[in-house]
Amino acid sequence: MLASAPRCLSLCVIVRYLLVLLLGGTVDAFLPPKSSNSRVMKSSSLHAQDFDSAGKESPTKPSEHQNGINVAFLGNSILYFNDTPRFLFNLSGNKIRHQDSCLRGGTTLTELYTLGNGMKRHGFATDNALMDNGEYDVGSPTVQELLQSNNKWDVVVMNEHSQGPARQSTREEFQSTLLQQYAPLISTNNPKATVIFVETAAYRLQGINNSHDLGTKTQFQQSIREGIQSYIQVLHDNTSIIPARMAPVGTAFLHVHNDNLQLWEKLFDPWDNFHPSPTGTFLQGCVLHCTIFGAPPPTCPGTKEEIAALWKDARMMHPKKKGEDGVALPNVSEVEYLWKVAWDVCQLEKSKL
Repeated sequence: MLASAPRCLSLCVIVRYLLVLLLGGTVDAFLPPKSSNSRVMKSSSLHAQDFDSAGKESPTKPSEHQNGINVAFLGNSILYFNDTPRFLFNLSGNKIRHQDSCLRGGTTLTELYTLGNGMKRHGFATDNALMDNGEYDVGSPTVQELLQSNNKWDVVVMNEHSQGPARQSTREEFQSTLLQQYAPLISTNNPKATVIFVETAAYRLQGINNSHDLGTKTQFQQSIREGIQSYIQVLHDNTSIIPARMAPVGTAFLHVHNDNLQLWEKLFDPWDNFHPSPTGTFLQGCVLHCTIFGAPPPTCPGTKEEIAALWKDARMMHPKKKGEDGVALPNVSEVEYLWKVAWDVCQLEKSKL
């Protein structure tokens, strides 16, 4: 069971949501209503306890993990831009005891299983990644070593290539890899693990990266959702012991698009229009936190210093344009808004389970 919806979620929204489910709808049905103030929330000091129903029940059963949980990350540059693994570790306070990853740029999860980690080449060979022994913390060298480690993962976050779940052929390819390769490793070595599939965001610009056939951003997003849901269903139908959920990151991006177009544009890397910017990573991290723990992050940063501290040890931030002094981080009003969007979207997602 998952956390119940907070009182701040109005009855009318829930009724609207249930009606759409009965009648059959698209991704727009999973979005909260537009905010009356899309840029700044009323509260300037937000904490998880403000949502009085949050955290009563969650996928990771926090009462069983008093010293924090172990989280593994598998995926590509959607996760390593702005270092989502370390960002989420910092965002969660003391809820995560240990994190590790196997990431490789531009790959599908099927390719990652075969090729392994590519982060020393792709950007983690930085000062923040340098360890005391002179080596770089680039994560586990292979999927197998990560999932067979002694850490016994409580959560395995999986990020497929954005176009993978959106097309039937690649969707079916990963379903096969998931059952034949990933599922045995997860169930054998991590019997209590929950798999969290990241619903990545449709690209900012339609048709880039050979995505012309995927339609508008709304159509692209709907196809991604359907693909992720198929992965969850495949695990449910074939392995009764591996619980799986979707982190609705792309749905949260789409909500911002419909509510605050200017801020939505800031969610993407300005040089390629599909990777997340630090602002996008903030929203992605909040959605992951809500999905994993059944509650928003413990505290919403209230100053620019607190915001910057979330990336204090990031091994890679999104590429800077030559001549820039630094990477633009979200401001206080933006993080307050995105923190709330993540919780609202995740609560709507949970209400259909």
